[in-house]
Amino acid sequence: MIHSTLTSKNQTTVPKAVVEALKIKPSDQLVYEIGTDGRVVLSAKTETFASVAAGLPKKPKPKPVLTIEDMDRAIKEVAVKRYSRSLS
Repeated sequence: MIHSTLTSKNQTTVPKAVVEALKIKPSDQLVYEIGTDGRVVLSAKTETFASVAAGLPKKPKPKPVLTIEDMDRAIKEVAVKRYSRSLS
């Protein structure tokens, strides 16, 4: 059994074994669930969806899809510009 002492300011130190079991670190939040029988269950607050999502790799932006017509139009535009320059 693990013990800790409550101070006059209602504070306590979380024992090392509990810290390791919950895998918590400074600034993590703890959740206390009080049962009808007076037992208290202590657990670490799980991460929010936003914090989990922030750690995921970003989805790359899709590259624009060019149609054959788009490519033909671009080729024609470049050809016209080059032809116009050759006349100068």
